[in-house]
Amino acid sequence: MGRLPSPLTVAIPTHNRRETLLLAVRSALAQTRAPEQVIVLCDGCTDGSADAVRALGDERAVAIDLPKLPGYGYEHRNRALELARGDAILWLGDDDLLLADHLERVGEVWDRGGVQLVQSPAVLVAEDDALEWLGLDWSVPGHRATLERHNTNVLASVLVGVRAARVAGGWDPDQPRLGDWDLWKRVLAGGARTAMTDEPTVLHFRASGRQQAWPDRVRQNSAWWRRIGDPGELASLRAQLRRLRAVREAEWAQEREQAGLRLRDAYAELERVAASGQALADELARRDAEVIAQDRELQRVRAELERLAPELERLETERPALEAELSAARARGEHAHELERVLARTYAGGWWRLRARLLPLMRVFGRGGG
Repeated sequence: MGRLPSPLTVAIPTHNRRETLLLAVRSALAQTRAPEQVIVLCDGCTDGSADAVRALGDERAVAIDLPKLPGYGYEHRNRALELARGDAILWLGDDDLLLADHLERVGEVWDRGGVQLVQSPAVLVAEDDALEWLGLDWSVPGHRATLERHNTNVLASVLVGVRAARVAGGWDPDQPRLGDWDLWKRVLAGGARTAMTDEPTVLHFRASGRQQAWPDRVRQNSAWWRRIGDPGELASLRAQLRRLRAVREAEWAQEREQAGLRLRDAYAELERVAASGQALADELARRDAEVIAQDRELQRVRAELERLAPELERLETERPALEAELSAARARGEHAHELERVLARTYAGGWWRLRARLLPLMRVFGRGGG
């Protein structure tokens, strides 16, 4: 006997968007895998949204009137976690639409077990009906890293386990915006595993920054609701979405190629830096060797000085006597120089030539006088 499909809950937060809200509710109720419940959280609605949901007459759809909270009223979204009878829950934007097989596709992945988050691709519908692929697979490390920088998936494209969302703390009422991004990151940070389906099954009509009058928005959503309800139109749309996927996959392949080139360049730079570091290490080793050799020479000189210290002390003791002897020697040297200068003057004055002439006469007179 096979495992029974898990019950799934859809929650739709809203504020005064009755017309598009009803289309969103109908897209949830028209699923090929029926939701356990559709909980509409009316954040201070004054346009009869709750009564309009009740008028649909489907007991699975429950509208809850709540007082208006600041901003997006994230605290109200925790009511859906309290009331959810499903094992997993998704929050659907009140101006978005689900293709009829959305719960079937994400539910099939959920039923396999082992994951706490199931993602599906989505398409952004522009004001001119142009389509743009949205969504990254968070089981891919690079895509998970991208999620840390900015939100990558629209609200309704994420099915999360009710228990995992509760354990993560649910919606943070103090978040000014992007409360879903905050919740997904906390669930994943708690160790949740995730998987992604292949086909886009969410039509996302971006609310912020949309330069479109409300009646025009209602007409556009209504036209898309009719289109996804028509088998021929739906088949054409799915073919268009497959072409979008092919384009997106080509973009992913190019991104991977570019990332590979950047990684290759990074490795080359790492090798260059490593080589430079090795050269620096070799130079440092050489200098260390020089320092060691210089230190050894210094130690040798120090030992030699220590060996010569007694001799130096002896010479220092004898220095006064040696200095006196040196002074005497210098004095004697100066006396010898003075004698040399006298003799030089004597010879220069011609005294010896005169003596040579007078000496015989002196001898004569000397004898005669004697």
